[in-house]
Amino acid sequence: MKIMKKKILILTIICIITLTLTTGCFNNDKLEGSNITTTVYPIEYIVSRLYGDKSTISSIYPNDTKVEEYELTEKQLNDYSKKTTLFVYNGLTNEKEIAKTLINKNRKMQIIDVSYGLKYKYGVEELWLNPNNYLMVANTIKKDLENLSSSKYAAEKIEENYNKLEEDLTTLDAELRSIAKVAAKNNHETIVVAYDTLGFLETYGFNVINITSENNITSSIKNKFKNKTYKQIFVADKNDISDSIKDLVDNYDVELIEINIMSTLTDKERNNNDNYLTIMGDFITKLSNVVLS
Repeated sequence: MKIMKKKILILTIICIITLTLTTGCFNNDKLEGSNITTTVYPIEYIVSRLYGDKSTISSIYPNDTKVEEYELTEKQLNDYSKKTTLFVYNGLTNEKEIAKTLINKNRKMQIIDVSYGLKYKYGVEELWLNPNNYLMVANTIKKDLENLSSSKYAAEKIEENYNKLEEDLTTLDAELRSIAKVAAKNNHETIVVAYDTLGFLETYGFNVINITSENNITSSIKNKFKNKTYKQIFVADKNDISDSIKDLVDNYDVELIEINIMSTLTDKERNNNDNYLTIMGDFITKLSNVVLS
Protein backbone atom coordinates (compact mmCIF):
# COMPACT_ATOMS: atom_id res chain seq x y z
CA MET A 1 0.00 0.00 0.00
CA LYS A 2 2.84 2.36 0.89
CA ILE A 3 4.56 1.54 -2.41
CA MET A 4 1.37 2.38 -4.30
CA LYS A 5 1.06 5.71 -2.48
CA LYS A 6 4.66 6.53 -3.35
CA LYS A 7 4.00 5.76 -7.02
CA ILE A 8 0.92 7.96 -7.00
CA LEU A 9 2.90 10.75 -5.35
CA ILE A 10 5.70 10.46 -7.89
CA LEU A 11 3.22 10.49 -10.77
CA THR A 12 1.52 13.54 -9.27
CA ILE A 13 4.84 15.38 -8.97
CA ILE A 14 5.73 14.50 -12.57
CA CYS A 15 2.34 15.78 -13.76
CA ILE A 16 2.79 19.03 -11.83
CA ILE A 17 6.28 19.55 -13.24
CA THR A 18 5.08 18.78 -16.77
CA LEU A 19 2.15 21.15 -16.42
CA THR A 20 4.42 23.87 -15.06
CA LEU A 21 6.83 23.51 -17.94
CA THR A 22 4.02 23.49 -20.48
CA THR A 23 2.10 26.47 -19.16
CA GLY A 24 5.14 28.29 -17.82
CA CYS A 25 8.34 27.91 -19.77
CA PHE A 26 6.65 27.22 -23.09
CA ASN A 27 3.66 29.48 -22.70
CA ASN A 28 5.19 32.40 -20.83
CA ASP A 29 4.87 34.99 -23.57
CA LYS A 30 7.21 37.82 -22.59
CA LEU A 31 5.52 40.28 -24.96
CA GLU A 32 1.89 39.54 -24.17
CA GLY A 33 0.04 42.62 -22.92
CA SER A 34 2.91 44.92 -23.83
CA ASN A 35 2.88 48.24 -25.66
CA ILE A 36 4.38 47.96 -29.13
CA THR A 37 5.19 51.19 -30.94
CA THR A 38 5.80 51.27 -34.69
CA THR A 39 6.72 53.91 -37.22
CA VAL A 40 4.93 54.04 -40.59
CA TYR A 41 1.51 52.44 -41.13
CA PRO A 42 2.69 49.44 -43.20
CA ILE A 43 4.86 48.32 -40.28
CA GLU A 44 1.96 48.85 -37.90
CA TYR A 45 -0.22 46.73 -40.18
CA ILE A 46 2.15 43.75 -40.19
CA VAL A 47 2.62 43.81 -36.41
CA SER A 48 -1.15 44.02 -35.97
CA ARG A 49 -1.71 41.08 -38.33
CA LEU A 50 0.89 38.94 -36.59
CA TYR A 51 0.44 39.94 -32.95
CA GLY A 52 -2.47 42.36 -32.63
CA ASP A 53 -4.54 40.17 -30.32
CA LYS A 54 -1.71 39.97 -27.80
CA SER A 55 -0.63 43.57 -27.33
CA THR A 56 -1.42 47.25 -27.78
CA ILE A 57 0.01 48.56 -31.05
CA SER A 58 0.32 52.20 -32.06
CA SER A 59 2.27 54.36 -34.50
CA ILE A 60 4.44 57.33 -33.60
CA TYR A 61 2.95 59.22 -36.54
CA PRO A 62 -0.52 60.78 -36.26
CA ASN A 63 -3.07 60.09 -38.98
CA ASP A 64 -2.70 62.04 -42.23
CA THR A 65 0.89 63.01 -41.47
CA LYS A 66 3.61 63.66 -44.02
CA VAL A 67 6.28 61.51 -42.42
CA GLU A 68 9.20 63.27 -44.07
CA GLU A 69 8.05 66.58 -42.56
CA TYR A 70 7.02 65.34 -39.12
CA GLU A 71 9.35 65.76 -36.16
CA LEU A 72 8.72 64.24 -32.75
CA THR A 73 8.90 66.61 -29.79
CA GLU A 74 11.04 65.89 -26.74
CA LYS A 75 7.86 65.26 -24.75
CA GLN A 76 6.65 62.72 -27.29
CA LEU A 77 10.00 60.95 -27.25
CA ASN A 78 9.92 60.80 -23.45
CA ASP A 79 6.35 59.50 -23.44
CA TYR A 80 7.10 56.80 -26.02
CA SER A 81 10.25 55.73 -24.19
CA LYS A 82 8.29 55.25 -20.97
CA LYS A 83 5.36 53.29 -22.37
CA THR A 84 7.05 51.28 -25.12
CA THR A 85 8.16 47.69 -24.59
CA LEU A 86 9.03 47.06 -28.23
CA PHE A 87 9.83 49.58 -30.96
CA VAL A 88 9.53 48.44 -34.59
CA TYR A 89 11.14 50.65 -37.23
CA ASN A 90 12.86 50.81 -40.62
CA GLY A 91 16.63 51.13 -40.27
CA LEU A 92 17.03 52.23 -43.89
CA THR A 93 15.57 55.63 -43.02
CA ASN A 94 16.11 58.26 -40.33
CA GLU A 95 13.82 56.17 -38.13
CA LYS A 96 17.04 54.57 -36.85
CA GLU A 97 17.84 57.88 -35.14
CA ILE A 98 14.46 57.76 -33.39
CA ALA A 99 15.26 54.21 -32.27
CA LYS A 100 18.64 55.32 -30.86
CA THR A 101 17.01 58.16 -28.95
CA LEU A 102 14.33 55.93 -27.44
CA ILE A 103 16.84 53.25 -26.43
CA ASN A 104 19.04 55.85 -24.74
CA LYS A 105 16.01 56.91 -22.74
CA ASN A 106 14.92 53.35 -21.93
CA ARG A 107 17.64 50.68 -21.96
CA LYS A 108 15.08 47.91 -21.34
CA MET A 109 13.25 48.62 -24.58
CA GLN A 110 13.40 45.90 -27.25
CA ILE A 111 13.69 46.83 -30.93
CA ILE A 112 13.02 45.27 -34.32
CA ASP A 113 14.66 46.70 -37.44
CA VAL A 114 12.42 45.49 -40.29
CA SER A 115 15.00 46.34 -42.96
CA TYR A 116 17.42 43.50 -42.20
CA GLY A 117 18.83 42.22 -45.48
CA LEU A 118 16.72 44.61 -47.57
CA LYS A 119 17.44 47.55 -49.83
CA TYR A 120 15.47 49.68 -52.25
CA LYS A 121 16.22 51.10 -55.67
CA TYR A 122 13.48 53.63 -56.40
CA GLY A 123 12.16 54.80 -53.04
CA VAL A 124 11.60 53.50 -49.53
CA GLU A 125 7.87 53.04 -50.17
CA GLU A 126 8.65 50.15 -52.52
CA LEU A 127 9.34 48.11 -49.38
CA TRP A 128 5.57 47.89 -48.98
CA LEU A 129 4.07 48.91 -52.34
CA ASN A 130 5.91 45.92 -53.79
CA PRO A 131 4.12 42.90 -52.22
CA ASN A 132 7.20 40.72 -52.64
CA ASN A 133 9.35 43.16 -50.66
CA TYR A 134 6.60 43.56 -48.10
CA LEU A 135 6.52 39.82 -47.52
CA MET A 136 10.24 39.91 -46.70
CA VAL A 137 9.57 42.72 -44.20
CA ALA A 138 6.82 40.59 -42.66
CA ASN A 139 9.14 37.60 -42.42
CA THR A 140 11.73 39.61 -40.50
CA ILE A 141 9.10 40.88 -38.07
CA LYS A 142 7.69 37.37 -37.64
CA LYS A 143 11.05 35.85 -36.71
CA ASP A 144 11.90 38.63 -34.26
CA LEU A 145 8.48 38.50 -32.59
CA GLU A 146 8.87 34.75 -32.13
CA ASN A 147 12.31 35.19 -30.58
CA LEU A 148 11.28 38.03 -28.29
CA SER A 149 8.12 36.34 -27.05
CA SER A 150 10.08 33.17 -26.14
CA SER A 151 6.84 31.21 -26.14
CA LYS A 152 6.18 28.05 -28.11
CA TYR A 153 2.46 28.73 -28.29
CA ALA A 154 2.87 32.41 -29.18
CA ALA A 155 5.29 31.39 -31.94
CA GLU A 156 2.74 28.93 -33.33
CA LYS A 157 0.07 31.64 -33.41
CA ILE A 158 2.44 34.14 -35.01
CA GLU A 159 3.36 31.55 -37.63
CA GLU A 160 -0.32 30.87 -38.32
CA ASN A 161 -1.02 34.59 -38.75
CA TYR A 162 2.03 34.97 -40.97
CA ASN A 163 0.88 32.17 -43.26
CA LYS A 164 -2.44 33.95 -43.78
CA LEU A 165 -0.67 37.24 -44.50
CA GLU A 166 1.66 35.44 -46.90
CA GLU A 167 -1.34 34.14 -48.84
CA ASP A 168 -2.74 37.67 -49.13
CA LEU A 169 0.55 39.16 -50.31
CA THR A 170 1.22 36.32 -52.74
CA THR A 171 -2.18 37.00 -54.29
CA LEU A 172 -1.36 40.69 -54.74
CA ASP A 173 2.00 39.81 -56.25
CA ALA A 174 0.38 37.40 -58.71
CA GLU A 175 -2.23 39.98 -59.72
CA LEU A 176 0.42 42.55 -60.59
CA ARG A 177 2.37 40.04 -62.66
CA SER A 178 -0.77 38.86 -64.43
CA ILE A 179 -1.88 42.39 -65.34
CA ALA A 180 1.58 43.23 -66.73
CA LYS A 181 1.67 39.99 -68.73
CA VAL A 182 -1.72 40.58 -70.34
CA ALA A 183 -0.90 44.24 -71.01
CA ALA A 184 2.40 43.25 -72.67
CA LYS A 185 0.58 40.90 -75.04
CA ASN A 186 -1.50 43.87 -76.16
CA ASN A 187 1.56 46.17 -76.34
CA HIS A 188 -0.05 48.34 -73.70
CA GLU A 189 2.21 47.80 -70.68
CA THR A 190 3.57 51.38 -70.62
CA ILE A 191 2.56 53.69 -67.79
CA VAL A 192 3.63 57.27 -67.09
CA VAL A 193 4.50 58.19 -63.51
CA ALA A 194 5.46 61.37 -61.70
CA TYR A 195 6.62 59.59 -58.56
CA ASP A 196 10.02 57.88 -58.42
CA THR A 197 9.01 54.94 -56.23
CA LEU A 198 6.58 53.62 -58.84
CA GLY A 199 9.61 52.62 -60.86
CA PHE A 200 9.45 49.34 -58.92
CA LEU A 201 6.66 48.28 -61.30
CA GLU A 202 9.36 47.57 -63.87
CA THR A 203 10.20 44.45 -61.87
CA TYR A 204 6.68 43.20 -62.60
CA GLY A 205 6.96 43.72 -66.34
CA PHE A 206 5.55 47.22 -66.80
CA ASN A 207 7.33 49.78 -68.94
CA VAL A 208 7.58 52.82 -66.67
CA ILE A 209 8.09 56.33 -68.11
CA ASN A 210 9.16 58.53 -65.22
CA ILE A 211 8.53 62.26 -65.70
CA THR A 212 9.09 63.29 -62.08
CA SER A 213 11.96 65.44 -63.32
CA GLU A 214 11.05 68.30 -65.63
CA ASN A 215 14.02 67.32 -67.81
CA ASN A 216 12.29 64.02 -68.60
CA ILE A 217 9.31 65.72 -70.22
CA THR A 218 10.66 65.74 -73.77
CA SER A 219 8.95 66.91 -76.96
CA SER A 220 8.39 63.27 -77.84
CA ILE A 221 6.54 62.63 -74.61
CA LYS A 222 4.45 65.78 -75.04
CA ASN A 223 3.48 64.63 -78.52
CA LYS A 224 2.36 61.26 -77.17
CA PHE A 225 0.09 63.04 -74.71
CA LYS A 226 -1.12 65.25 -77.54
CA ASN A 227 -2.04 62.32 -79.78
CA LYS A 228 -3.50 60.41 -76.79
CA THR A 229 -0.93 57.62 -76.79
CA TYR A 230 -0.53 58.56 -73.14
CA LYS A 231 -3.64 59.69 -71.27
CA GLN A 232 -2.84 59.30 -67.59
CA ILE A 233 -0.08 60.08 -65.11
CA PHE A 234 0.28 58.24 -61.79
CA VAL A 235 1.09 60.60 -58.90
CA ALA A 236 1.36 60.35 -55.13
CA ASP A 237 -0.52 63.58 -54.45
CA LYS A 238 -2.67 65.49 -56.94
CA ASN A 239 -2.20 68.65 -54.92
CA ASP A 240 1.58 68.46 -55.05
CA ILE A 241 2.64 68.36 -58.70
CA SER A 242 5.13 70.43 -60.69
CA ASP A 243 4.18 73.22 -63.07
CA SER A 244 5.27 71.01 -65.95
CA ILE A 245 2.78 68.32 -64.95
CA LYS A 246 0.08 70.98 -64.58
CA ASP A 247 0.82 72.13 -68.13
CA LEU A 248 0.29 68.59 -69.43
CA VAL A 249 -3.01 68.37 -67.58
CA ASP A 250 -4.22 71.75 -68.82
CA ASN A 251 -3.02 71.46 -72.43
CA TYR A 252 -3.71 67.80 -73.18
CA ASP A 253 -6.55 66.90 -70.84
CA VAL A 254 -4.36 64.41 -68.95
CA GLU A 255 -5.89 62.44 -66.08
CA LEU A 256 -3.96 62.34 -62.81
CA ILE A 257 -4.30 59.03 -60.98
CA GLU A 258 -3.44 59.33 -57.31
CA ILE A 259 -1.76 56.42 -55.54
CA ASN A 260 -1.97 56.07 -51.77
CA ILE A 261 1.59 55.48 -50.56
CA MET A 262 0.32 54.57 -47.05
CA SER A 263 3.06 56.07 -44.89
CA THR A 264 0.13 57.01 -42.66
CA LEU A 265 -3.62 56.63 -42.95
CA THR A 266 -6.21 59.39 -42.66
CA ASP A 267 -8.92 59.52 -40.00
CA LYS A 268 -11.45 58.77 -42.73
CA GLU A 269 -9.56 55.67 -43.88
CA ARG A 270 -9.36 54.31 -40.36
CA ASN A 271 -13.04 55.02 -39.74
CA ASN A 272 -13.86 53.20 -42.98
CA ASN A 273 -11.72 50.24 -41.86
CA ASP A 274 -9.44 50.68 -44.85
CA ASN A 275 -6.18 48.79 -44.53
CA TYR A 276 -3.13 47.74 -46.49
CA LEU A 277 -5.01 45.10 -48.49
CA THR A 278 -7.93 47.33 -49.47
CA ILE A 279 -5.62 50.18 -50.44
CA MET A 280 -3.38 47.90 -52.49
CA GLY A 281 -6.49 46.46 -54.11
CA ASP A 282 -7.50 49.98 -55.15
CA PHE A 283 -4.00 50.60 -56.54
CA ILE A 284 -4.09 47.40 -58.59
CA THR A 285 -7.55 48.25 -59.92
CA LYS A 286 -6.39 51.70 -61.06
CA LEU A 287 -3.36 50.16 -62.72
CA SER A 288 -5.46 47.55 -64.44
CA ASN A 289 -7.93 50.15 -65.73
CA VAL A 290 -5.10 52.04 -67.43
CA VAL A 291 -3.19 49.22 -69.10
CA LEU A 292 -6.06 46.84 -69.86
CA SER A 293 -8.63 49.34 -71.10
